[in-house]
Amino acid sequence: MERRLRDVLWRVVHQSWLIVGLCAGIVVGVVIGLGFRVNYFASVWWICVVVGLFVLVYIRPRLLLVALIFIAGMVLAFFRVATELRGQDYIRQFYGMEVMMTGVVDGDPEEDEGEIKMKLNELKFGEEERVVDGSIFVTAKVNVDIRDDRDAVVQRDDTVVLEGKMLEGFGTYVGYMYRPTIRRVMRPEPGSWVLRVRNWFAERIERLVPEPEVKLGLSYLLGMKAGLSDELSEYLRVVGLTHIVVASGAHLSILVEVARRIFGRLSRFAGLLFSVVFVIFFMAMVGWTPSIMRAGVMAILTLVSWYVGRRIAAWRLILMVAALTLMMEPSFVINLGWLLSFASYAGIMMLGPAMMKFFYGARKPGFVGSTVLTTVAATMMTLPIVLYFYGAVSLISVAANLLILPTLSVAMGLVFLVGVVAGVPLVETVVSWSATRVLDFHILVVGWLGEMRQFLVKIELYQWWVFALYLIILVPLIGLTWRKVVKWRKGKYQFNFEE
Repeated sequence: MERRLRDVLWRVVHQSWLIVGLCAGIVVGVVIGLGFRVNYFASVWWICVVVGLFVLVYIRPRLLLVALIFIAGMVLAFFRVATELRGQDYIRQFYGMEVMMTGVVDGDPEEDEGEIKMKLNELKFGEEERVVDGSIFVTAKVNVDIRDDRDAVVQRDDTVVLEGKMLEGFGTYVGYMYRPTIRRVMRPEPGSWVLRVRNWFAERIERLVPEPEVKLGLSYLLGMKAGLSDELSEYLRVVGLTHIVVASGAHLSILVEVARRIFGRLSRFAGLLFSVVFVIFFMAMVGWTPSIMRAGVMAILTLVSWYVGRRIAAWRLILMVAALTLMMEPSFVINLGWLLSFASYAGIMMLGPAMMKFFYGARKPGFVGSTVLTTVAATMMTLPIVLYFYGAVSLISVAANLLILPTLSVAMGLVFLVGVVAGVPLVETVVSWSATRVLDFHILVVGWLGEMRQFLVKIELYQWWVFALYLIILVPLIGLTWRKVVKWRKGKYQFNFEE
């Protein structure tokens, strides 16, 4: 059974040129579909067209037919985008109007100074039962009358009934409601057991680790960053360490590596199975944010390639994950978290090795050299995006990463152990004290470097010229990749998508 599964997965990975063409078509299709509002591919018959093209190319594989599979990917993307656009158009008709609306809370709401901020999707308007695609952002005043002795007024996966004025949205949000009246909050019964486990585990940690250390620790381990103080959040932004409190690739890779090493001792299949289950559980516990979805899908594909013993080239892995996540949510293509997550990963996996080869040749760099070059590579790839949206970049982010990242896994491990040993006399005291000291060190470093505002370079927001910086970064990188993938042999070009 295990051998048959490995053979099937190997064949999927082996059909790389099919995957590359389909995924490239999906990414291009989403960008074109959203940019030009292509909304006339909503019929399910277009899915039949995609399946037909894919079967045709699979049965009679020819490299020239990559164009057909690329078109199939674009049609599939247009179909997904059309459903999204029709939902957005439906919501836009309510701009400036008082509406009664029902929605499901997506992600963890933030409650601060009598206000609660949350994202809603699975929207219904008035008495209609139709579920509309799209999401809105809500800033509401906390109403103590609807608490019902709950720990929180509203939490993730609750169904909320609101009445208020629908305003024009921003970013990936189609609409915005400011201080609507919360008519009703319906919590699913029995509710998400994953969420209950997360909250229960977080409470055990909160009993033993003081603030503000516990808030930083929970953001590391569980992605619960809502409790971070404004001052600490600002310091993290100044020193370029915002990514460490957003549960994503770095956090998930640490946890997955531990799971794979433990269960991989039983068998290769056990290592794959338990690691994938762990990834899905962690994603469900943290929430389906763009960054964690990118990291989760990337981790699963990497685990599959490890299981079949076949390496997936970084550029192809990035393309596959981009296509999968955009099919889940096309609006991710303009989501800041999604863009930064992919840019950072591309810097680490593609630009980083190129820089190491340039500076070290065939030699393997040490820990300091590897960390510096990896940080510089990730910073360079995210630089245009950060400058465009934030208008500022830190010149000391490399130093901050060198001081924090080596102990990030230690901090996560100790915070996790606090939740495990809570209730065990003496042991809980030693572990919680150790976790607090490591988190104290992180807060001290962030606060010290955060005061150095002279290293913060600022420009005006939303300057399109900053993306010209990618020409300096990407042109040489694309050239190197093209030389690996395309070879001139026997009077013709040959493509090797495994590189």
